[in-house]
Amino acid sequence: MKTVKLLFLFLSMFVLSGTIAADDVKIEEVDDFVGVARQSEQQRLPILLMFSAEHCTYCVRLEEDFLKPMLRSGDYDDKVLIRQIKIDGFGNIRDFDGKQISIDEFTGRYNVYVTPTVAFLDSHGAQLAPKRVGLSTPDFYGGYLDQSIETALDILRRDKPLKVKLSLLKSQP
Repeated sequence: MKTVKLLFLFLSMFVLSGTIAADDVKIEEVDDFVGVARQSEQQRLPILLMFSAEHCTYCVRLEEDFLKPMLRSGDYDDKVLIRQIKIDGFGNIRDFDGKQISIDEFTGRYNVYVTPTVAFLDSHGAQLAPKRVGLSTPDFYGGYLDQSIETALDILRRDKPLKVKLSLLKSQP
């Protein structure tokens, strides 16, 4: 009987710890880009910025199936800064240059009209790789993200050879 109770206790703790660990990763929401720009500049990392909306089920899927596992793995810590911005808000944000602008103005700059959209930016807000619009072809989406991150890193760091033709920046698969 003691063995059954100990096993139950152990399994309960295991399940609880797994639940807590699964919820510990959050995609940081940005409303002030000066800090993330400084971090990007200091670490020489591109910014993966997910444009999302409150009731977007595809945004949740992108977070849960791709972005959170990327953060949990630690494999992307030295490759990219992962952030998000909610585009259905009505407030202002602090832009890369420190000026206050509306969310509509910010999303308009990147021609974002669909969520989720993922942009790959440098510390000044310039696009480094093709943005990913929507969540098409989930089986290949992780590969597309990796390809865009590598392109952004190559362009940002410039001391590495460019692995992808610049013509790819004009379109996405």
